[in-house]
Amino acid sequence: MSGAIGAVGASRQFTKFVLRMRETGVLVFLAILGIAFSLLTSTFFTVQNITAVASSAAILAIAACAQAIVLLTRNLDVSVGSMMGFAAYLTADFAATHPGISPIVLVFIPMGIGLVLGTINGLLVAYGKVQALIATLGTMSLYRGLIYIYAHGQEVTSSRLPHWLLGFIDARISGIPVLVMLAVGIVVVVSLFLQYFPLGRRIYAVGSNPVASFFFGLRSERIVLLAYMLCGLLCGVAGFLYAVRVGTVTVVLASGWEMSSLAAAVIGGVSVAGGSGTVIGAALGAVVLATIDNGLVLLNVSEFWRMFIQGAAIVAAVAADAMIASSIGGAFYARRPR
Repeated sequence: MSGAIGAVGASRQFTKFVLRMRETGVLVFLAILGIAFSLLTSTFFTVQNITAVASSAAILAIAACAQAIVLLTRNLDVSVGSMMGFAAYLTADFAATHPGISPIVLVFIPMGIGLVLGTINGLLVAYGKVQALIATLGTMSLYRGLIYIYAHGQEVTSSRLPHWLLGFIDARISGIPVLVMLAVGIVVVVSLFLQYFPLGRRIYAVGSNPVASFFFGLRSERIVLLAYMLCGLLCGVAGFLYAVRVGTVTVVLASGWEMSSLAAAVIGGVSVAGGSGTVIGAALGAVVLATIDNGLVLLNVSEFWRMFIQGAAIVAAVAADAMIASSIGGAFYARRPR
């Protein structure tokens, strides 16, 4: 009996070690990128450029966290960019037409919009039993189309936004951009929720083994719905911050962020098979993508090559995820009590 308990304990330790190595591998890869770009261009490793990379990665890190929560349930959301654009445009338009609005009220508007949009996605997937890819592909076009109809092709310029809003996003504390500090805070809070709160642990449980979670009494539909709601909420926050950062908000804002958020999450070690990975890893994946993009821009590399490299990174990350999953499965089989 003691041998069986020891084997199970050893298997758990091995699994934790492998999962920890995934985030460590991302950090090592990030360090290699930094060294390589520093050798190739003298302007990369400067305070100004590092700050620019951090600011670029901040909003993507929040979007990657949103995508990661859904991936943990063995689903995905390709409407992330559309939800960001939807929340960003409506919030910017409301701020432009109500210049005296309270900052607290303005912050809750994109969060509420994102929550509603995420709930729609969750209801379609969890209770409508529509495949996640099909459901969110449809809502991606739906949300973007609604913005086109509402905006009539008009954009919200930075001159129409409250001055305090534009000044806030550029503020710094001890030289660190407030945007970066907000992103770090959000990632930490989401990570603590997933790791230590019962609802967060249930998201992992449903993604790890839906059948087993059903027999343990977990309502997978509610948990999947919760994951999509959290995803929408975070997308609303990311869209709001992105709108304030770029200043001028158009109807195509955040187009393509579906793939960027997915790439960041997968590169950061979040498994597409569900139940494995962390939002901290997803945030690190966002930093990797921002570093690659920044370095290639400094080297005057064509945008088409940047897209190619991003796609190659996704393929490599998915292949690595499959190899790690196979290793974990083999380790459990070899260590299980006989």
